[in-house]
Amino acid sequence: MKLSVLALSVLMISSGSAIAQIEDTIELDKTSMQSSHFLKQQVRSSNSVGRAIRTVLARYPENTPELVEIALDAYPDKYREIVSAAVSSQPAYVDDILELAIERDFAPATELVTLAINAEPSYAEYATEAACKFSPEQFNEIVKTAVTMEPDSADQIAKRLAKIYPNKTLEVLVTTIQEVPLVGKYVIEALLALFPVDSSESESMIIISVEQLAQHPEALERLVELAERRGIEQYLISASAMRGGLTNAQAKLYVDRHYLNEPID
Repeated sequence: MKLSVLALSVLMISSGSAIAQIEDTIELDKTSMQSSHFLKQQVRSSNSVGRAIRTVLARYPENTPELVEIALDAYPDKYREIVSAAVSSQPAYVDDILELAIERDFAPATELVTLAINAEPSYAEYATEAACKFSPEQFNEIVKTAVTMEPDSADQIAKRLAKIYPNKTLEVLVTTIQEVPLVGKYVIEALLALFPVDSSESESMIIISVEQLAQHPEALERLVELAERRGIEQYLISASAMRGGLTNAQAKLYVDRHYLNEPID
C-alpha cells in the first residue's frame, strides 16, 4: 500500500512528536533521579534530613516543591523533620509543602499544621488556609488547632478563612471564640470588617458572639457597645447574654451601660 506525501508527512510529524515526548520524559526522569541522588548525598554528609533540607532549599528555593516531594518519598518516617525544615526555610511554599504531606496521609492535618505553625508562626494564617483546603473534612479541628497555637494571629486566621469560605464565617467565628475567648473581641472586629455595617451577617455575628462570650467581661463589654452602635435591638443582646449563662440582672448591667435611653420592658 502506497502512502501519499501528506500521509507520510503526518506520520513523520507524529513519530517525531512521540519521540520528543519520550525524550522529554527521559530527561525529566533523569533530572528527578539526579535531584534525588543529590538530596541523599546532602543527607549523608550532614547526617540529618532537616539540615540537608535547609541547605538544599536555601540554595535552590525555586525547586522547593520538587525537593520536598523527593524527601518525603525517600524518608517518609522523617516527615515531621522535613515539613518543619521546609516551612522554616521557605515559608512562601507552605501551601505546596502541606499539600504534599497531606496527600501522603502521613498524619492528621492538625498535626501537620501544628508543625508548619511551629516552624514559622508568622505564616500561621497561610498554613491554616492550606490545611483547610487540602483536608476540608477536618476544617473545624484545623481552626481550633491553629488559633490555639497562635492566639495572637487568631483574628487574621479567622479573617482569611472567612474571606475564602464566606459560608463558614459564623462557624469560624464560634470555633475561634470558644478556643481563645480572650481575643474574641478582636476576632469579631476583624470579621465584621468583611461585611457592610447594616448587613444581616454583621448583626448575626454580634448576637452569636454575645452568647459565646457572655462569661468574658471585657469582650462582652465591647460587643454590647458594638451592638448599640450598629442599632441592634437591646432585647436581642440581653437574650443572647442570658443564653450564654448570665442572669437577667447581669445581662441588664451590660445593656444599661450602653442602651441608656432604651430601658428593657
